[in-house]
Amino acid sequence: MSPVKLSYILNLLVLFFGRAFAAETSVERDLSSEFGSYSGGFVLYDEAKQRWLRFQPEQCRTRTSPCSTFKVLNSLIALETGVASGADFSLPWDGTRRSIESWNHDQTLRSAFAASCVWYYKALATRIGLECYQQIIPKVGYGNNDLTGGVTQFWLQSSLTISPDEQVEFLRRLHARKLPFAATSVDTVLDIMTLSRAGQTVFRGKTGSAFDTQKNVPILGWFIGSVSTPSGLYLFATRITGGGNPSGITARKITESILFTLNILSKHE
Repeated sequence: MSPVKLSYILNLLVLFFGRAFAAETSVERDLSSEFGSYSGGFVLYDEAKQRWLRFQPEQCRTRTSPCSTFKVLNSLIALETGVASGADFSLPWDGTRRSIESWNHDQTLRSAFAASCVWYYKALATRIGLECYQQIIPKVGYGNNDLTGGVTQFWLQSSLTISPDEQVEFLRRLHARKLPFAATSVDTVLDIMTLSRAGQTVFRGKTGSAFDTQKNVPILGWFIGSVSTPSGLYLFATRITGGGNPSGITARKITESILFTLNILSKHE
């Protein structure tokens, strides 16, 4: 074998094994000033640097109900099974007035996702059926995969639980198209998750809230999502409790402040 050819092979081996053994890194960061009076955790994965950043790692490992963040996976399943035909798939309002005004009219998949409309997704769930969920969710690997809470309730302060770390792993597979869903289903969900676009930067996300059923006040808030930029993809999950208003809306505000601080989002996005 010629020296040139041997050198070429050695360089290829170095490149291959260098990539194969490239280790992800993990750092902790004190974000208590961003959380203020709220308890909780934040996890961010920087795909380009293969780096995890966490605030309160123990909280990031702890599972709770996904609440309305499950609408990301629920939308994928509805599209994949043909229960929903696309982002404009419409269901009629049943006429029951609910406390959230934006729920009190006909909904499409897009509008129901944006408004976090529970009645719409319960209607989808009834059409999908528990047996179908039992076949699909274990293949996805979503938290504890426990659906014993019932077909219209398992994700709402019930049996299904997931951690912030697991939320980010799910989002990684979604963006990498490594979930068992067709490209058209993934494209539609990434579209309805989009909150803003600024140049080549795309901000996606979904809130979720748990409520005290007696007082009807939030007791837990989620915000999960991603920021796609020219320099790479960032995936995140925030969960909060305590404080004055631990809702999904508050979790989003905290998350956006962190993303601004980390220079991942700009103020105009």
